[in-house]
Amino acid sequence: MKKIIAILVLVGLLGYAFWQYSIDQKREVVGIEIGNTAPDFELPLIDKDGEMISLSSLKGKKVVVNFWASWCKPCREEMPEIQKYYETRNDDVEVLAINMTASEVKVENAKNFIDGKGYTFPILLDEKNRASSDYEVLGLPVTFFINSDGTLNDFIRGQMDLKMMKQYINKLD
Repeated sequence: MKKIIAILVLVGLLGYAFWQYSIDQKREVVGIEIGNTAPDFELPLIDKDGEMISLSSLKGKKVVVNFWASWCKPCREEMPEIQKYYETRNDDVEVLAINMTASEVKVENAKNFIDGKGYTFPILLDEKNRASSDYEVLGLPVTFFINSDGTLNDFIRGQMDLKMMKQYINKLD
């Protein structure tokens, strides 16, 4: 009788383990690890009254997400490189620059910087630091490269130039 009970318990445990494994395989892994689905966000454009952009709305496109602030010197220095890429990019690549608005003295600082330089790529405002928290942004600038299926391909912590940007974008699926 003890053997039968032991066998039933073992079969039950194996069945439970298999069921748990199959559920885990169906879950989508989200986070900043390469290969995971990039965390979604929906943020307002800096120069549009209430117009929002979400990462999920860009699925099917390769996406470059750059976190920056107007007080960050390396951020300001890489912005012309981002603009150069943006002006010559293919339609299957989107470039988004997310201003860490909560770190700005006032939002107008970011707006004045962008307006003064004439940048035309989409600038989003992360006023509550939700996106920067989800992406675990600790230092600036940091740029994430997202495949067309929404998975994180790679990222750069620190300033980048046009050549680096193109190299990372060329690796996107």
